[in-house]
Amino acid sequence: MTPLRTINFQKRYTMITLGIFLMVVGFYYFIAPYNLVIGGVSGVGLLFHELLQVPISLVVFILNVVLLGLGWLMLGWKSFYRSIYGSIMFPFFLFLLETFSPLLDLPDDFIISIAFGGFFMGLGFGYVIKYGGTSGGTDIPIKILNKMFKLPLSVSIYAVDGIIILAGMITFYSTNGIAGGLYAILTVVLAGKVADMVVIGANSLRSVQIITNQPEAIKDLIYKHLERGVSLVPVKGGYSDTPKTMLVTVITRNEYYIIRNIIAETDPEAFVFANPASEIHGDFDSRMEDE
Repeated sequence: MTPLRTINFQKRYTMITLGIFLMVVGFYYFIAPYNLVIGGVSGVGLLFHELLQVPISLVVFILNVVLLGLGWLMLGWKSFYRSIYGSIMFPFFLFLLETFSPLLDLPDDFIISIAFGGFFMGLGFGYVIKYGGTSGGTDIPIKILNKMFKLPLSVSIYAVDGIIILAGMITFYSTNGIAGGLYAILTVVLAGKVADMVVIGANSLRSVQIITNQPEAIKDLIYKHLERGVSLVPVKGGYSDTPKTMLVTVITRNEYYIIRNIIAETDPEAFVFANPASEIHGDFDSRMEDE
């Protein structure tokens, strides 16, 4: 069995940076040329670019700065700190591509936009989430709606991104018609599926089982950092015939990075496996990480 190792600072931000760059590649080369407004701050940037003829990267940067300030005021410093890197790097990479890289010579085919744009944006976002980062942007108003009005997280996401997609469909109606909005929704769905597969598999919820010699320490850290319930089950090793303890908990995809490091730092020799949790009943809070 290979011991579970922590992800160091250098690797973490290398992978987050790679993820943000892949998101920008998907947006700049495959989404923006087809005027597909798929939600998020990048979608708003595309709208302002069409209406005011200003660079998309400039709009994204200004909006991200405003949203960071709003997040600081309404969500606290922790949300601000987690969002600042992605909020700066996304418009920075976009600015570099806008300035130095020509667009690809692609045919007028929305299938290419959906397939490659959705894939690269989902792949990049998956890396960002897997390594404990955030892309910033509309994550902040989504969290604010969730916190202030107690809206379910899914409703907050649909409300924010839905309004942006609807605005995009109206703005580009003369060229894309209603199909533009439908293509945008398909792109979002594909990107979400790819991101889920990168982070932790097809399902965003996972039941995690941890067989360890340090059950109390791991349990306390899960309570402290994730505030998730943990069940302790006595087990016995079939080969070693020694008593052990198995911890069982359910996490969201955003919490994968945290629980992985908790286990790696406390008991790197622990045996860990995760199963898709496709149906959850009882007291499970599907809150967003670091609300």
